Amino acid sequence: MAVQVLSTIVLAAGLATAPQTLTSGHAAFAADATCTTFSVPTYVFEPAGSSTVAGKRVLHKYMEWGPKSADTDLLDTQYTATLPATSKVFTGGGNGILYEATTGGQVKTYKDGTATGGSLLTPVKTYSLNWSSAKWILTNGTRILVIGSDGTTDVYSQSNPATGDGTITKIMDNLKTSVTTSLAAADDAWMVNSAVQWLTDGKVQQSTISNLPPGIGSTPPGIRLETPTTVATGIDAAQAWAPGPNALSTQSVTSDPDTTGQVRSYTTGPLTTADDDVRSGIVGEVMADAGPCLADPDPNVAPYFGSPADDSGVEAASDSSDDPAPAPSRVVTGKFTLGNGQPAPGLPVTILASDVGQDATGQVNEAALGTTTTASDGTWSLTLPETLPAEVQKARDDNGGVLNIQAVASGSTSAGVSMLGLDALTAVTGSASQGAVAAAADDDHTVKLVPDTVTESTPDSFAAATDAQTYAARVEADPQLVDADTPLWQSDHSTLAADYNPYLVDGKDVSDDVVKPEIDHLTCDWWKFHVSDSTKYTVVGEAHAGWDTKATFEYSDSMSSSFEIAYKAGSHWTISGSKELSGSTGVSVGFYSKGPHYAHQYKVPIKYTKWKHQYICNGIVRETHYTIEAARYNVPSGGAVGKVGKDVSSKDGTSNYNRSPKSYRSYIEPGNGAGLTHGSSVKFGGAVSVFGVSLGDKTGYDSNHTQRIVALNKSGKHYIWGKNGRYGSHHEGVLYSK
Repeated sequence: MAVQVLSTIVLAAGLATAPQTLTSGHAAFAADATCTTFSVPTYVFEPAGSSTVAGKRVLHKYMEWGPKSADTDLLDTQYTATLPATSKVFTGGGNGILYEATTGGQVKTYKDGTATGGSLLTPVKTYSLNWSSAKWILTNGTRILVIGSDGTTDVYSQSNPATGDGTITKIMDNLKTSVTTSLAAADDAWMVNSAVQWLTDGKVQQSTISNLPPGIGSTPPGIRLETPTTVATGIDAAQAWAPGPNALSTQSVTSDPDTTGQVRSYTTGPLTTADDDVRSGIVGEVMADAGPCLADPDPNVAPYFGSPADDSGVEAASDSSDDPAPAPSRVVTGKFTLGNGQPAPGLPVTILASDVGQDATGQVNEAALGTTTTASDGTWSLTLPETLPAEVQKARDDNGGVLNIQAVASGSTSAGVSMLGLDALTAVTGSASQGAVAAAADDDHTVKLVPDTVTESTPDSFAAATDAQTYAARVEADPQLVDADTPLWQSDHSTLAADYNPYLVDGKDVSDDVVKPEIDHLTCDWWKFHVSDSTKYTVVGEAHAGWDTKATFEYSDSMSSSFEIAYKAGSHWTISGSKELSGSTGVSVGFYSKGPHYAHQYKVPIKYTKWKHQYICNGIVRETHYTIEAARYNVPSGGAVGKVGKDVSSKDGTSNYNRSPKSYRSYIEPGNGAGLTHGSSVKFGGAVSVFGVSLGDKTGYDSNHTQRIVALNKSGKHYIWGKNGRYGSHHEGVLYSK
């Protein structure tokens, strides 16, 4: 079991008072009428990951707001710092002092200055103390317990807990009792300002700390750990901590990255659930810098970190008139360039109807809708036939009036290196839903040619055994939201180096080489061959509810999402364009009226197909490449029609509101609501991982595909802001909530 070092302070039920000398400068009673502490700094020492500097781990600061109230929230302050992965980190006492025990035999103290705009880890003092082998290090600010794996415990005193720069003196050596032995064997342990508390197999116990009489032990006096009592049973959690007296928070871990790191909050005496879904995705060692008392927050004040946000000049949310829907058009356009971004002129471009035969399990003759040639600047344009072939017309009608096509350009360099460009795009040639039109809209169709080294005999390289090593697998398994576009280039059997160059062929970079068309052949056809299918739950939207609001995300009756396509002409996959799915599903899925303090993505089951494509002239294979394409909504046997995805509440709150452009902000009056029913969502990076490749997507909003937020009845305005624009601009992408 990995060593954990967690520390908090709690006064549990049945513990009326704390000895006066244990925590200097604090009131002794938990129910102190003068207490004003309603939010508690909570730190997560996150596990090392791909985004972490080698040998380092991230310390991430949160604020637990109203820990023992029904309005509990865990605010992401977005303050982070890095520390060596081998260090142990702990805190406690409510003074904003953090301790680091290094493997080099030092103990360092830091001051958290973020509440006043300072650094998360401002160095204070370094001590020559070797606590690196401890199982637990617990503190209430004044006392520090260093507990070995066999229960042997050394007790220290910090002379200045408020600043962390006092003298640390050992006052007890090799203390070992039944309590310290239980602490060593615990799943988690933390210190109270007058007790220690620990979690073992779902049971929380505590032992009261008493000072030994003067003259026994040392000066300051040593401590005695009294007979344990049980605080709670039936706790389904991997960790627990106490943000303050008569409060308990827990974190559970599951194999599902969408639900792991689930935080729940309780009040004690007796144990009562305050909030069973504070948030999820919190992974790592959790510790709270809890003081000796807790007050309930003002129910009419929105949670904040530091100071409340400046809301001056923000106007009420209002929706503008509808944007005119784009007129149907049979003209499709794009641009092909060399690897260096320069135009690729004079190349033949073939337009294929990619949805024809999408449910076939064998080979399909791809329907060509026309050919054209790239101009001197690399651009191309084609007017689709007014009357489509019957099978193409049916594919378009089955897809809600949206036609998915693929434009393919090919040629070779003077050295004989074959080059290929594939652009997946959509055309709205008839009547289509507002959401489908919005999701299909994409003005950027500039595609670079890539070396085409796949041959007729090249097998598909993906193997389930190597999937865990890919970028896609890491994204899928990470409970933290990946807030970035999917990488353009990906491997289906490993991660790619940061300096990966797809244009190296036999040691030569061909990105600058001029590409000329191949010799024309008399009889040529494009064929595709079914390789494999996979149904994966894919993010199609999200909704947010901060303080005193409810969130709804609805995805009804039909698809309205545009999914990235990946293709492979060489050793690895590249993303090129998107495919719109707009066909009927016949179901309404999503989540409804969730909150407050709730924000999640939503996922639906999509069938993906891997195809092998070949260009065959007079029976000779002239070109081969693979694609991964979304096919349709597809509920697996015994599977869910949709499910809640990752927690995205890290995008909400005062810190994010303060970082947003002022022009993007607006507010909702109590009892009112706002909904996105126009335009399209943001691009969800890493929306799905399939066949070892990570793909993104976006969804079009309309009356059947919406994100809504409704303010409840607390006094005051509820502030919202769009990711890409103000509410009513039709460019919001997603609405966030303060």
